[in-house]
Amino acid sequence: MARRINDERCIVCGVCISECPNGGITEVDGAVVIDSSMCTECFGFNDASRCAAICPVGAVETDPDVEQDEDVLIGRSADLHPDRFPRG
Repeated sequence: MARRINDERCIVCGVCISECPNGGITEVDGAVVIDSSMCTECFGFNDASRCAAICPVGAVETDPDVEQDEDVLIGRSADLHPDRFPRG
């Protein structure tokens, strides 16, 4: 599953932005947004989604509209970081 930021809870502190190893979290028009096409749940970098772990208000949640199994997340990590996850 990809992650999203609950706008009602987010305080736009931005601490999650620099934590994304894929550069998939940005601030757009005063809101912090996760690009679900870049979310890998931090596969290969952390044991769990770092953005969710560090959010001081618990605004990062699972996006029920974007279902992705582990194979998709692994493949995306390999696509985004071919130097770190070379394909055989």
